[in-house]
Amino acid sequence: MEPLLEVQNLSVCYHTPAGADVFALNGANLRIEPGEIVGVLGESGSGKSTLAASLLKMLPPTAEMEGGAVLLQGTNLLKLDRGELARIRGRHISLIYQEPAVALHPTMRVGAQIEEILRAHSDDSQDERHRKARELFDAIFTADADRIYSSYPHQLSGGQRQKIAIAQAIVCRPGLLIADEPTSSLDPMAQREIIELLKKLRRERNLAILFVTHSLEMLHGFANRVVVMYAGRIIEDCAANELLRSPQHPYTQALLKCRPRVEQAENALDDLRIPVIPGEPPDLSVRVQGCAFESRCLERMQICRERTPEFSNSANGGRVRCFKFGG
Repeated sequence: MEPLLEVQNLSVCYHTPAGADVFALNGANLRIEPGEIVGVLGESGSGKSTLAASLLKMLPPTAEMEGGAVLLQGTNLLKLDRGELARIRGRHISLIYQEPAVALHPTMRVGAQIEEILRAHSDDSQDERHRKARELFDAIFTADADRIYSSYPHQLSGGQRQKIAIAQAIVCRPGLLIADEPTSSLDPMAQREIIELLKKLRRERNLAILFVTHSLEMLHGFANRVVVMYAGRIIEDCAANELLRSPQHPYTQALLKCRPRVEQAENALDDLRIPVIPGEPPDLSVRVQGCAFESRCLERMQICRERTPEFSNSANGGRVRCFKFGG
């Protein structure tokens, strides 16, 4: 079966005012099936947001696509002009930003903003646009939908604003939703509400979701599959439950060990310290020869310095870039 979205060997470079190049994304390959939730996990600077923005050609002017393809049901989005992309964004693939202030107009009531998106992407009458927007608000906000519909963004909580941003993204019923760290600025209760809303939308609309996060806890019980990124590369791709149970790449293993755990620590303060991965991520202005994680890896070998590992099948049923598995 043809995937809903397929990313093929996608690479992105940023040009800086100083004249240096930053190789933010290197040969990314990714498939998303209809109705599938795929988590993208990694540290800040690993290339997660660059990958998300690349799928809609929403990179800044300093970015250059060095190669690759983004196929949405067989159509290469990177080959489309601005007008063709405008017809696809919102209707077939949508993006939720980390901060809803980026997506919401401060001087428009939020209900009118949803209707405006319908006006841009459909031939519906004003009454029909209003009806569809109100039905969506009634589904998303179990209580107080009337007040929220007529409110300005500044009159709403952070969680409510993020739900409005989700409403903007799904009102035209796209098949794929890209969520770029949509819960990172919210409190734990609001985070849970957003995750439950996305799970509900997936069930009801067969909505595929690419969920970008630096928090493994956000993916637990939510994602079907997780791809792990490091230094601009996808280094592990596995079913979510298997990745949590049996991570294979040394970086993924180290990342899972760094999860904060407040357990019984009655006598030793050291028990409350959060483990860290020693060393620093590589300088992305230099093309790395070998495995990018080599200098921080406790299992490194000579070959890790000499060439970049390719994907190999791993014991947990996924794929991993590591010479321990063949490379």
